[in-house]
Amino acid sequence: MRPKKTLLSAIGLGVAGVMTFGAWAGNADEEEVTLEQVPAAVKETILKEAAGAEITEIERETKNGKTVYEAEFLRDGREIEIKVGPDGTLLGREIEHEGDDEDDLTIDQVPEPARGALLKLAGRAKIVKAEREREHGVLVYEAEWIVNGVEHEAAVTAEGALLEIEEIIPVEQAPAAVRAAIAKHFGDKAKVVVEKKMIVVYEVEAKIDGKEKELLVFPTGRVHEDGDDHDDDD
Repeated sequence: MRPKKTLLSAIGLGVAGVMTFGAWAGNADEEEVTLEQVPAAVKETILKEAAGAEITEIERETKNGKTVYEAEFLRDGREIEIKVGPDGTLLGREIEHEGDDEDDLTIDQVPEPARGALLKLAGRAKIVKAEREREHGVLVYEAEWIVNGVEHEAAVTAEGALLEIEEIIPVEQAPAAVRAAIAKHFGDKAKVVVEKKMIVVYEVEAKIDGKEKELLVFPTGRVHEDGDDHDDDD
């Protein structure tokens, strides 16, 4: 689906049997599908390759009358992309480069339900920029839009869970205590940009063996390290 990847030929296939990803660039028709919408043989191969990993996207691509299924999944914090023939044959595999952790997208390229969540947050405003990046091994989708000249941004998970929402505001709209802190640290003449950011975090309280425990969990599943609590994502 995207460039800047490393192509690994499918194990056990001869060179003539391996389809390079570049060969399918260009005017191929692409359609997002679910795992249940692909042929049984394709589904079996995708599940075998994913080996229990989260499958983040599946597309059906048709070019010159030939159809190929493309699936993405996360393993060990890295994105892996495979191409599968209609008969279930593994045609190729791509593994993300170490530094390749952010992609510019159009809003139409953002998969559901993340796209729907971002469009709902933007309301009637037009989304002018979208990105896909990875945080702690989890795919995150971000979008930017403008309302009355004010820039807004939001980030959601692939499932559409809100991670954070940001809004650039004039200094005058910041609370008095915030303005005082700005003046103290930067002075009265500094040119500053103030961004109001709201981050979603879930607080969980539990009692184990008579002792109260508290856990802070982000929508990505990452656990905030605090005291005896540990980040299960590391």
